[in-house]
Amino acid sequence: MPVRQIAFMLLLSSALLAQSSSDQRGTGNQDSSSAAGAPGQAMPQQPSTSGGDELAQMRDDLNKLESLNLNMSSEIEFLRDQNLQILLRTNVQMWRIIIRDLRQQVEREEQRRAAPPQPGGPRPAPR
Repeated sequence: MPVRQIAFMLLLSSALLAQSSSDQRGTGNQDSSSAAGAPGQAMPQQPSTSGGDELAQMRDDLNKLESLNLNMSSEIEFLRDQNLQILLRTNVQMWRIIIRDLRQQVEREEQRRAAPPQPGGPRPAPR
């Protein structure tokens, strides 16, 4: 019985890794022969040219992480092992916290970039 659950977790993990690696390869204008390249060959990503592009990429990555986390959360109920369910629920909660915190950091960075620069820089605090 435990071997089945371990096999299921390995299968689920590999499916999640495959999904995330295929998402990382991008969806640029590629024909089907180049998009179906050999597994393990990562497509090089173009470096972003501005900070706004980096923030947009981070938001996109966070959306993908959240989707994967929701998929994992929905699959937990199919497990019979209570200890494994507890472990995976803890992982889901951890990822929710991480994703939430990263979203807040992205929002703060966007607000910082959108704010007009203050002349003269920061002033010392009065004593």
